[in-house]
Amino acid sequence: MQPYTYLIKHTPTGKVYYGVRTANKVEPHDDLWKYYFTSSPGVQKLIEETGVDSFVAEIRKTFETKEAAVAWETRVLHRCKVLHDDRWLNQNVAGYIVPTEESNKKISDYHKDRPKTDEHKKNLSESQKGKPKVNSKNQTPEYRALMSTLKSGEGNGRYGKEVSEETRRRISDAKKGKQIAHNKGVPMSEEQKQKLSERMKGRKVDPEVLARRVAAQTGLKRIKLYCVHCDRHIAQGWFHRHGANCASLKL
Repeated sequence: MQPYTYLIKHTPTGKVYYGVRTANKVEPHDDLWKYYFTSSPGVQKLIEETGVDSFVAEIRKTFETKEAAVAWETRVLHRCKVLHDDRWLNQNVAGYIVPTEESNKKISDYHKDRPKTDEHKKNLSESQKGKPKVNSKNQTPEYRALMSTLKSGEGNGRYGKEVSEETRRRISDAKKGKQIAHNKGVPMSEEQKQKLSERMKGRKVDPEVLARRVAAQTGLKRIKLYCVHCDRHIAQGWFHRHGANCASLKL
């Protein structure tokens, strides 16, 4: 029998569902809403609540092959952006599901503190063999420039978002007691300084970023620390660079 696509509308709520049927053993008009009531959990739930008579079912298109029907359904669902519109009861497109906060939490809780088995570790290792590692050592200047453009401004996932004090505290607590960076306390070589200087030349801070920094600092009282060597107060943020480097000690 001919595969077909169909549209189901729930009259009380106005919600709709678009699907495909490829396993029908009778003609579409003898199958839909007489024998087949979709496989959608959302539709099934509404049927239990309000009954089958609260729906309007319509056959939209018939096909010669299963592949053609499935391809058409996928095309329509993408075009209608069903995963981003609450009016649609469709929960996935070609197997892709938009995760919700609830589903993300369930997945996180399931994997939290769950050790990986030796087999899992081996599978992960095998899956990564032969793949180029993307890191700072093998990224080309063109790649870095492209990623900088894509991730700047509104392209950044954190654009316009403020970090709460609670989040800052959690990050701080998570970092405490961790291994000290290998270069902590090691002065930069002249070559490193030159490279850093060349890289920073011509760079400009995004005006919006600069404006947010200024707004965040406006009205705040700068904390200053007293330097016993030169008998004056130095801004806290600069004091660690001053300390033993105080010019008074070099006189």
